Amino acid sequence: MTLAAAFLAAGMRLVASHEPNGYADGAPPGFSGGFREESCHACHFHETVNAAPGRLAIEGLPEKFTPGQRYTLTITLTREGMKRAGFQLAARFIDNGTQAGTLMVGANDARRVKLENQGGVLYAGQNKTGSEITDGGKMQWSVDWIAPVGGRRAVRINVAANAADGDERVDGDFIYTAVLDTSPALAGPASGRAASEAGPR
Repeated sequence: MTLAAAFLAAGMRLVASHEPNGYADGAPPGFSGGFREESCHACHFHETVNAAPGRLAIEGLPEKFTPGQRYTLTITLTREGMKRAGFQLAARFIDNGTQAGTLMVGANDARRVKLENQGGVLYAGQNKTGSEITDGGKMQWSVDWIAPVGGRRAVRINVAANAADGDERVDGDFIYTAVLDTSPALAGPASGRAASEAGPR
């Protein structure tokens, strides 16, 4: 992409974010913050990424996964005063950035989370219902991940989230990113762990 095209694309994103409802229904695929992708900060860039006292965490993924096992990943975003919130998550093989395993919307979040495919990579993110805050300082979503079968390739989970002020403008929103790596276990499942406040990779 040429520099001029990049600026044009950025401008189109900024215009879109000022339209009614903005990205309450979810950002376009490709903003998870990993593998040279931008995060939500591409549009909501007025504040520093991972600014205190907010926090983003991924829980439920073991350091060593069992191939074929289904894991429920819980994404937790905290920041006092946010009016809406959103996220985007992707799971890819570290060696080449292709889709790793399968993402699925769990039964508990079937009305709040959606999946989209771009270039063979699945992206999980909130829909409009899933952006509505019930606890002013905390938001959670869940996504199921079925670990890949075959091979010994490590996997990276990237997630970006937006703690928004609800005015449908790009300023006044806070962006958070987190990264979690896992690799196949040689024998048996491992205990879960959490990652938080990691910069985009």
